[in-house]
Amino acid sequence: MYRYIFSLEEAKESLSFFENDKFLYFDTEVSVKSFSDIDFHNDKIRLVQLGNQEVIFLYDMFKIPEFASYLKPVLEEKGIIGHNLKFDIKFLKSNFDIFPEIVFDTMIASQLLSEDPQKEKHSLAAVTYRLADDYLDKTQQRSPWGLKDLSQEQLEYAAKDIEALREIYSILREKLNEIETPHKATGKIHKTFGLDNAVAVVEMAFVPFLALMELVGVPINEEALRNLYKEISSKYQRDYIEFVRRYGVDPFSPQKVAYWITNKLGLKLPKTQKGSLSSQDSALRPYIDKEEIKKLLEIRGEKKLLDKLKELKEHTKNGRIYGEFKQIGAPTGRMASFKPNLQNIPRELRFLFEASEGKKLVVADYSQIELRIAAEYVNEETMIEAFKQGRDLHRFTASLILGKDYEEVTKEERQMAKAINFGLIYGISPRSLMQYAKSNYGIDISLKEAERFHAKFFEVYRGFKEWHERVKKFLEEKRRITVYSLLGRKMIVSRFTDAVNYPIQATGSDILKMAVVFFGRLSKGKEAYIVNLVHDEIVIETKEEISEEIVNVLDKSMKSAGEILLKKVPVEYEIKVVNYWGEK
Repeated sequence: MYRYIFSLEEAKESLSFFENDKFLYFDTEVSVKSFSDIDFHNDKIRLVQLGNQEVIFLYDMFKIPEFASYLKPVLEEKGIIGHNLKFDIKFLKSNFDIFPEIVFDTMIASQLLSEDPQKEKHSLAAVTYRLADDYLDKTQQRSPWGLKDLSQEQLEYAAKDIEALREIYSILREKLNEIETPHKATGKIHKTFGLDNAVAVVEMAFVPFLALMELVGVPINEEALRNLYKEISSKYQRDYIEFVRRYGVDPFSPQKVAYWITNKLGLKLPKTQKGSLSSQDSALRPYIDKEEIKKLLEIRGEKKLLDKLKELKEHTKNGRIYGEFKQIGAPTGRMASFKPNLQNIPRELRFLFEASEGKKLVVADYSQIELRIAAEYVNEETMIEAFKQGRDLHRFTASLILGKDYEEVTKEERQMAKAINFGLIYGISPRSLMQYAKSNYGIDISLKEAERFHAKFFEVYRGFKEWHERVKKFLEEKRRITVYSLLGRKMIVSRFTDAVNYPIQATGSDILKMAVVFFGRLSKGKEAYIVNLVHDEIVIETKEEISEEIVNVLDKSMKSAGEILLKKVPVEYEIKVVNYWGEK
């Protein structure tokens, strides 16, 4: 049962049905020019669907646009339950300047409960079928919602989405509440929905601010982007033709390159898992001192830059890029970015992301956050003490492993220790350490040295050795292990490397999302918006005259988020006001 409302008086009267509700079920139907390229700034909301346990109202916003001012306090002061709310919030904000923050997203809830959120389907139809054994017909979803008069089928479809939310919400909430978390849930979302799972509360609170980030977009210097694209394109074409002419081999053919390297240059290449010779960049880097290999890697590097510049160019509109982010892009809660990917921008391209006129970028990142989390997670006392003393951990590790004074550690030795720290906390073997140090940090160490460093690392940081041994033993016996972030994010894994990596990475993700939520709330009313997020880094665009004020707000947000989960290890981060990303 539903009521289709297209009279302002009737719409205003209908709100009395919701006076005593803490939360409402909510959805929208939108009129768009293209479903494959939705324009959140110009496309329009046609229907707003609102319901409680008794009634469902479908408000035709084309016929009663002025009703938005009456909807605003309802949607912003009560809780709203919806599916993939990021989509709806972007439209609400751009169409009517309505920004709900007390939300429960059933898609996010489903992903949090899934053992593999990337493989399982989380559409409203899939979740409803899985939890309530109810088939949801979605054929009307892409029907023409801009028609003067909507069909009976369209109205019934719109109402059915609200019914589906009624069916799945309480099931999802109870399943989330069954997972105990070490941190108590607090705040309006916890109180409104009775949601006790702290991880779920953080994820729900994060939804509106991610929507806002996508809607605002990240600034980019279009002219500099075009010029650099032309420059790299010309250089790449010249270098490619010259390479093929000189060596008679296509640098992008794995088989031909492997044959050329082994038979013409007489070099040895490692084998892939399938048994063929590997001609990947990581396999070639040990021979970078040879002119042919150096040139090959340069051409491949130019092609990667060119592809990235092309991707950025395709998604640039009026000096901004409006990327999309998948909030839970991995089981650890890390986000994924696409159209374009804004999380894998090479350092040499970051100068293109320049603040708009009269504005600045405030760029911040947590310092050695994964190592700090790891030390806290396993209670590794030597590492914790080093952090408390304000030591640079890579330099500190180098001094312990090499038996040198802390002050005498060289820049190259620190780089080597960086590879050792990041590699060995996640349990890689000496042989893998040797390859990891070379491919990621350009450091040459022999297998014998790698074995020695491996043994010494676990001798000085015994907490990691004991943790790894416990995990390995458990996996040998049970084959699967449930691991948790420090906030309580639950992950079930069967591989050792995942078992020791996921809790650390997930805790980092929890901290970043909490920092974003805190900043969003503390900066309300100020012209400052988060425009990009990269794992442990936050990029904000703000008016120049309030940039120092925003630094203070961000400082408070990052500190509060870190200190909720890190009790023994001090939280450190760097914040700078710059003109362009990469200037930091």
